[in-house]
Amino acid sequence: MKTQQSRTRTLSCGSKQRGFTMVELGFVMVLIVGLAAVFLPDLFKQREDAKYSTAIAQIEKNFVSAIARQVARTNSCTAANVTKANLIKRGLPEQTVFGTDWSVAGVASNVVSITYGVDSTDSSAAGDIAAMLSKNANISSAVANGTTGVTIGYRCN
Repeated sequence: MKTQQSRTRTLSCGSKQRGFTMVELGFVMVLIVGLAAVFLPDLFKQREDAKYSTAIAQIEKNFVSAIARQVARTNSCTAANVTKANLIKRGLPEQTVFGTDWSVAGVASNVVSITYGVDSTDSSAAGDIAAMLSKNANISSAVANGTTGVTIGYRCN
């Protein structure tokens, strides 16, 4: 009799649950997906907002500084002197913070026109940047080019 009871105990002890059941794992997965759905969109929006703020700072400070240094260096505000290559030498990056190109569109009447590419998937970025730049004293004009960029006029003097 004792042998029979000890065998039963051994068998029942050996069948104890180990690990997690599929229901428990499924519940954890649903919880993780739910949290990701709540927090990821905000995280991506913050990243885009950071790019927007960096673009404004780059346009208002770095471009103004590079143009002023190039004009001071050559004592001339002409299309021959204020080129993308020369402005890159003065410290400007080859691309915008959005990974798009920028270019010197022209120089006329002591105003350097820069075309600055933006993230075309953000339909309001170009307009928002142009509106923000219109308040800067060093910028004579800022016009959105649809959703692809902004043309900015910088004063040479």
